Amino acid sequence: MLRIRIVKQFHKWYDNTEEAGSMMMPEPEIAVRDKSDRNKDDRNKNDRDKRSGKMASIREVARLARVAPSTVSRALNGSGYVAEETKEKIREAVDELDYVPNQWIRNLYQQKTGIIGVMAPEIVHPYFSSLWSFLELELNKYGYNMMLCNTSGKKDIERQYLDTLERNLFDGMIVGAAFLPDKYYEQIQKPILSLDRIIPGIPLVTSDHTQGGLIAADKMLEKGCKKVLNLIDPQAKTVASSRGGLNFIRKMQEAGAEVITEEFLWDDVIHYPRSIQRTREILAEYPDLDGIMANDLCASSFLKTARELNIQVPQQLKIIAYDGTYITDFNYRTIASIQQDVALIAKEAVQVLVKLINGQPLANDAVYVPVSYKEGDTI
Repeated sequence: MLRIRIVKQFHKWYDNTEEAGSMMMPEPEIAVRDKSDRNKDDRNKNDRDKRSGKMASIREVARLARVAPSTVSRALNGSGYVAEETKEKIREAVDELDYVPNQWIRNLYQQKTGIIGVMAPEIVHPYFSSLWSFLELELNKYGYNMMLCNTSGKKDIERQYLDTLERNLFDGMIVGAAFLPDKYYEQIQKPILSLDRIIPGIPLVTSDHTQGGLIAADKMLEKGCKKVLNLIDPQAKTVASSRGGLNFIRKMQEAGAEVITEEFLWDDVIHYPRSIQRTREILAEYPDLDGIMANDLCASSFLKTARELNIQVPQQLKIIAYDGTYITDFNYRTIASIQQDVALIAKEAVQVLVKLINGQPLANDAVYVPVSYKEGDTI
């Protein structure tokens, strides 16, 4: 609609003959603004908004493109027909305004939050911290933001995060480690998967730990190990990763080797002074050990303690780490390791969770990602 501006002017002039100072009103002047003037004003306003840091709205995009806001919405969401010429105008307006669609509002209408909760037992653990980084990258590819939920192994905190999922504040959840009984998980009707804990009715994405344990045993046997150590956490529930230790023990015993099993609590693993103290106790009790398989942090502690006790690695003691994170490169020797493919685990986990969110069927309830052997100087 054309805007009409009536400009009233009073002119004063003098009659050429004798009258001066007489005043009269001329005919009103009608000033009609053309399209270029209006676009210029809109762009000036946009420039002012950018300088002030104000974010553009969908209505401003519509105004600049000379279309209805609903048309902009259809074009951006692909939810209806919009002529190609109109789409081009909208694209130009979006570029000029640096418009960012409000994902939060869009999710609200779709009854989604756009957030995935990732439950972590401890953020300082090198394996989990590496995995969280890859999970965040994969979730972003699907338009999701990740919220890291650190439980520190405490059941009450774990329960609070599960309640958050139940109250629809997360679109789904990935559980890195679980300490609550199965019954708390079996009643959840929301999209959820596990990365280690085996819980009835909940999909599992994890490493092929059976393969990992057998590889470690093969390497120890190749080096002639006769008395080896395997660590367990008696507080752990039924977890897929325990298969690595079970198959390691089985194959070593079948070959006639002696296997020593010692407890190593989760708190001992993640707290360095306690880990060092525990490794000193074990090596003092079993001075004739010739092989150790342990997670990266514990393997690093054993390597350090062995040097303190003048135990030669790998001549007297062979060490294989299980996880294969950056920690294995941080000591005076590179620790040989069974390496989990955290990038592939993250990719598979996110694909499974997205299918759960979208109500798509799963080909398998459990996905096992192959592991590999990483060469080192400790075996």
